[in-house]
Amino acid sequence: MSSIIYEKDNHISYIFLNRPERRNAIDTQTTQLFIDYLNRFKADQDSRVLILTGLGDKAFCSGIDLKESIENDESWKARSSSRGKLFETIIETWKPVICAMNGAAVGAGCEIALASDIKLAVKDSMIGLPEAKRGMGATFGATLLPKMISPNMAAYLLYTGNLINADEAKRIGLLNEVLPDHDSLIKRANEIAEEICYCAPLSVKRMKETIWKTMDSPLFQALHLDIGPNVYESEDRKEGAKAFLERRTPIWKGI
Repeated sequence: MSSIIYEKDNHISYIFLNRPERRNAIDTQTTQLFIDYLNRFKADQDSRVLILTGLGDKAFCSGIDLKESIENDESWKARSSSRGKLFETIIETWKPVICAMNGAAVGAGCEIALASDIKLAVKDSMIGLPEAKRGMGATFGATLLPKMISPNMAAYLLYTGNLINADEAKRIGLLNEVLPDHDSLIKRANEIAEEICYCAPLSVKRMKETIWKTMDSPLFQALHLDIGPNVYESEDRKEGAKAFLERRTPIWKGI
């Protein structure tokens, strides 16, 4: 059975990590499949939102497959590069990605969540970057985490490699919501996805690109940038105004 499952329901796509016997650890094959399905989602104009989650009740993703790293040490650098590409590809879909953590999100699992736009987790999830305890670097996480939470809290988590629970992760701004169980997690992820699908896809795409591409830009420089699709000359802008005045649900064409 494939280590990644891809499904689509109307305008919502799903990627399921499917290695529950390995706590959904990421190996080389899984990384490439993940990237392939992300590119499939990006190319599908009818698919507007992606939900990432894991199968099993132990972990969303326990990080890289350390067993593979020991058995094939000579290809470690190439595999590290492919994982970096995975995190970047999540961002560069330029469509919303919801990470629904059904359990622990550790190492690369945490970095997948960091690359996602909206982050949900079940209450018993543990989250963190233990790379310092494994002699590794967490390059993506060390770059992005201080931009998402306070730099001093990011430094503490990175330098100690300690994990935190979902409630603490929400308190420091790392999670949007904490849910009591798996069923409520998936239900809430779908509710948010449906809310996003109600909005114009070009507008959402422009907003995502603006968020990520201006993250390090000075305020007044960022305000003068024109990023993403030109929504102001789109058919959907006209449709949005017309639907509002006619008190009906807009019919988006993505053009």
